[in-house]
Amino acid sequence: MRRRTVHRGFAILALGCVAWAAFQGWRLADALRTNATIARVSASADAARNPAHTGQSARIRLARAAALSKAGADNEATKLYNELISNASRDDISRAAQFNLANLYLREAIAAGTHDAIKSGPLIELAKARYRDLLRADPGDWGARYNLERALWLQPETADAFDDSDRTPVMRRSVNVRDFPSGDLP
Repeated sequence: MRRRTVHRGFAILALGCVAWAAFQGWRLADALRTNATIARVSASADAARNPAHTGQSARIRLARAAALSKAGADNEATKLYNELISNASRDDISRAAQFNLANLYLREAIAAGTHDAIKSGPLIELAKARYRDLLRADPGDWGARYNLERALWLQPETADAFDDSDRTPVMRRSVNVRDFPSGDLP
């Protein structure tokens, strides 16, 4: 009786190991398929523009957006990056998409140059906002820190830009609060 119990326990353990190995093999095959698709999408911009990949995983869509950005299709890449940021189920994919989108904005601003401040100014501000969002989520992200510093060098933020002392208010109102003496607030 005891011998049968030991053999049954061993058989159950062996079946559990076989099931675990099969599951890991399935995960490996899925990862290999995903990597092959990413390599194919990254290799050519035509494959990246193929709408057949829209239902794929977030990693493949991130590779598509990077390939589109590299090919110069910045509007399509921006849409895909924003989609990945808004509804990414994985936090690392969302952060990578946000970092790549900020880099895209910064590259466009640098390409526009300082002579076209109307185009480059808002792009730099968008890039700075994305880098700051990344740094709020992960203060140790040195890539975002470095690129934020580059963006700040291109368009510094000075205290003079936010100084409202020379502006006169359009309208002043007097507000009386019961049981509170009138005057300036500290």
